[in-house]
Amino acid sequence: MRAWSDRPFGPVTPLPDVAAEGARVAGENGQSTMVYECAGHPGWLVKRYKPGFPEEPAEVLDRLIALPAAMSPAERAVVDAATCWPVSRVESGGRTVGVVMAKAPPEFFVRVRTPFGESDPMPLSLDQLVQSDREFYEARDMPVPDRRERVLVARNMLRVGAVLERRDVVYGDWSYANLFWARGTGGVFLIDMDGCGLSSRAWVECNSWDDPAVRPGERLTVRTDRYKIAVAVLRALTGVRGQDPHPALDALGGRLRAGPFGDALKCAIDDPPELRPSSGELLELLESELDARPAPRPAPPPVRQRPPEPVPPSEGPTRPPAAPPARTAAPTAARTSSHAASRPSIEDDPFERDAGPAAGGLDRYVLPLIAACLGVLALLALAGLASALF
Repeated sequence: MRAWSDRPFGPVTPLPDVAAEGARVAGENGQSTMVYECAGHPGWLVKRYKPGFPEEPAEVLDRLIALPAAMSPAERAVVDAATCWPVSRVESGGRTVGVVMAKAPPEFFVRVRTPFGESDPMPLSLDQLVQSDREFYEARDMPVPDRRERVLVARNMLRVGAVLERRDVVYGDWSYANLFWARGTGGVFLIDMDGCGLSSRAWVECNSWDDPAVRPGERLTVRTDRYKIAVAVLRALTGVRGQDPHPALDALGGRLRAGPFGDALKCAIDDPPELRPSSGELLELLESELDARPAPRPAPPPVRQRPPEPVPPSEGPTRPPAAPPARTAAPTAARTSSHAASRPSIEDDPFERDAGPAAGGLDRYVLPLIAACLGVLALLALAGLASALF
């Protein structure tokens, strides 16, 4: 992987030092006549400008090249991993004729099935993510992106956008072709960074991405980027294309649409530019939604059984305990079924459990003993009465 932090070039490079062409990456397109890999420095690309480009003065590109040196390590890590930040301005005859940038890492390239067989590795651009038709992926023998991949891409786009906005860098050229993404990880890689402006940049036409609050020809600002990044996030999350971003907002659905994140996206595409949320704010809201999880229910406290209340002693004379009723020999099953029929069954109800066999032992002699005692008392009473009479 090549990155701004390990660049082997100075801020300005003479054209002869990078004129030897390696593999051709792109032909004439936009501001450039060609893009090729530098033969003497594999992994680094040279973009050759058309006459009249770049539109901004050379010092703007020089300041952009130097900017990561003033960033925090965390910001610079985003620049290195997720952008082709310009590392050197190419000069010839005192004029800017090109720029050197890092080549996108291999994870942003895939092979797809074509009518002529498997393709060479090609960039996996946002165009391949913003699709809602399964047949698009089946025809190319590509896995359909799942919700996790879409969310990761959206979050990583916002991380890049937040770094750019904090440093007052205006990208302006958000489109289907200029953002690559990686399968599985959702990593992103933003290309054509050499066209960025500081505080503002020249207007650039982006079909179906243009900010409705900006007239053609007006300079673009970070507020313009806020609109375009919000549209990119909506499309990445839903796969919904079209000139109007509102169908993508409607397709967002679920908690993301109903919560603060969905409200902020609506604000970004509907409200005046000065009220649009920043990329950092959108990122914070998205991560808050993703981190929100239903709190686990606390375990119920153990139920403490109250000890039985002590029975107060009776104030009257003590009576002998009543004898238990005589048991009839009945099968256990008959007892159980008769008991169950008398009340509805409740699972694990302690009152439904079998009480076990009745008390036995000496209890069987209590009643005869009482009867014998009463008989003796009766005889003694009769004897006393007879003595009195005679």
